Amino acid sequence: MTPNPCNVSVDEDMEKKAQEALNCSDDSDSKMSEESSERPAWDNKLQYLMAALGFAVGLGNIWRFPYLCKKNGGGAFLIPYVIMLFVEGYPLYYLELAVGQKIRKGTIGVWTHIHPCLGGVGIASNVISLLIGLYYNMILGWAIFYLFNSFQTDLPWATCPMINDTHMVQECQLSSSTNYFWYRDTLDISYRMEDGGAQNWRMVLVLFVAWLIVFLGMNKGIKSSGKVMYFATSFPYIVLIAFFFRGMTLDGAVEGVKYMFSPDVSRLKDADVWREAATQIFFSLGLGYGSIIAYSSYNQPKNNCRKDAIFIATANCITSIFACITVFSILGFKAKTRAMDCFESNKIMLVDHLPENFSDRENLLNFTFNELLLEFNLDSSQKSTEHLLKMTNCSIESELDTDVQGTGLAFIAFTEAILKFPAAPFWSVLFFFMLLNIGMSSEFGILQTVVTSVLDSGVKVSKTKLTAGMCSCMFVVGLLFTQRSGSYFLDIFDTYSATLSLVTIALCEVLSVSYIYKMARFEKDLKEMVGVSPGYYWTISWRFTCPLALLVILGASVAGLFTKDITYSGWNPITASKDDLLFPAWGILLIIFLILASVSCIPIYALLYKFGYIKKDTFIFNRTKDFDEKEYSECMVTESTQPLTAKV
Repeated sequence: MTPNPCNVSVDEDMEKKAQEALNCSDDSDSKMSEESSERPAWDNKLQYLMAALGFAVGLGNIWRFPYLCKKNGGGAFLIPYVIMLFVEGYPLYYLELAVGQKIRKGTIGVWTHIHPCLGGVGIASNVISLLIGLYYNMILGWAIFYLFNSFQTDLPWATCPMINDTHMVQECQLSSSTNYFWYRDTLDISYRMEDGGAQNWRMVLVLFVAWLIVFLGMNKGIKSSGKVMYFATSFPYIVLIAFFFRGMTLDGAVEGVKYMFSPDVSRLKDADVWREAATQIFFSLGLGYGSIIAYSSYNQPKNNCRKDAIFIATANCITSIFACITVFSILGFKAKTRAMDCFESNKIMLVDHLPENFSDRENLLNFTFNELLLEFNLDSSQKSTEHLLKMTNCSIESELDTDVQGTGLAFIAFTEAILKFPAAPFWSVLFFFMLLNIGMSSEFGILQTVVTSVLDSGVKVSKTKLTAGMCSCMFVVGLLFTQRSGSYFLDIFDTYSATLSLVTIALCEVLSVSYIYKMARFEKDLKEMVGVSPGYYWTISWRFTCPLALLVILGASVAGLFTKDITYSGWNPITASKDDLLFPAWGILLIIFLILASVSCIPIYALLYKFGYIKKDTFIFNRTKDFDEKEYSECMVTESTQPLTAKV
């Protein structure tokens, strides 16, 4: 893919211009071929696929997709999910793979190569990668902390701490031992964002370890990160399979899976269900980060990127569904265990309120709760006595109805379920080591965007020094998340730093290729790489359906910002529960900054280039300074007069 190639009509009146256009294209192609001949490359195709799959399959597959599926109609959610995979998932993934592989540059180099004013799209992707990489590594630090604490005979979150060996800590007694270990022992969380300025030094230590692992995995470029991916990508699948078979043998697993996939077709009428399906496909594949472009830029020019796009996107989707089944088999076990504990508590309460002259109390404890109700003719219409009103409504469904997602699923719900496993420490080590591997493979991909862009810019710095400098700076900035209020800041970054920006970036990408670079030239490039021209599905998607879908997602996301209250959940140590709190004024400013930090790069860069403040000899254009805007315009005119089907 070159900035000025032209597909030409066979009309004789245009033959001279067409030949000139092809000549300029061939010259530019040869220049690009010479520049990319020294570019590093993957050792083999498997190494690339493992790296790309490791980046695509992230923590969202494990803890966000199951929540969305449960929230939005269970099995019915798979209908919009699969539809959006075809509408936006496959086309956008294929597009990013293709432009990276053809141009063989990072995300900034790719878009300035297509047109110099598009450099802001690449810069926006780099800003997004830095913002997400910042907080993502803090999550990995939490996983390291839990992993370290799993190497004990008795897991530390199994019981509540005691005061003077006489009574439990109130905060733990009011919630649970897993909640207490997460909020107090791990985060030492403050009630409000404004209250937690002190550093949690245990979190500082694990954050440092997380960044050290990132550095060691990336310091030699794709040669080191690619080899790490063999293990980092395959190991989580091995653990997921192990958890699947273990989970499906547990009491309550079937109920959990049935609950997960019980379809509520009526939910498909809700527009939010379709928006969340589209958003999940978008973020799960990692579209817009620039990582897909960076990884594919190290491919061989003739690699069949269409097959790669279909394979990786499909594997990612299947992984989400498989992880969903695994997660809910274990949550079903947890729910049934808690429901049975509740039944036992109710049974004891009922027996304790039998008449004093009743002599067979001990034998009645062997009855089930429902059998006791029948024994004393207590049906639902008779549950009006004082002691029956004190009983808890015990059911597996009510336990599963509790909304759990994100860190709450991994560090609270799953840890509670693991406590009931035989050899619980072993399963805990496996689980958190799996999270660490999944997260690291995604983190490598996110930061590879920045490393590739800087190296492609012509800056004379070794990969090791660049990686060390980047990791060191991001560790220092990431200390924001090690405060007692750090998890509140992390939630802000997670919620607001990427949603609007990534959709905007992807929209700019597909419009740039379809209408600035022109679809006919893109088809020619794909035929050179893949061997066949893209079919109607791909071209219609890139030109019409994909941009339309992205516009709808963008509009719905913007509308959501103004129609919903901007609040956060603060952990109240007195009640051991969460309270909805309003952000302080500076918190609102931080949200606005995160939304605009990346997306504003696109128009600002275009304006700076338009008015001459960015020249072709700046560092961003070091590898594309052969770009001739007059020549580019001439080719644009020639190409625009051609029918899409008439090519030489």
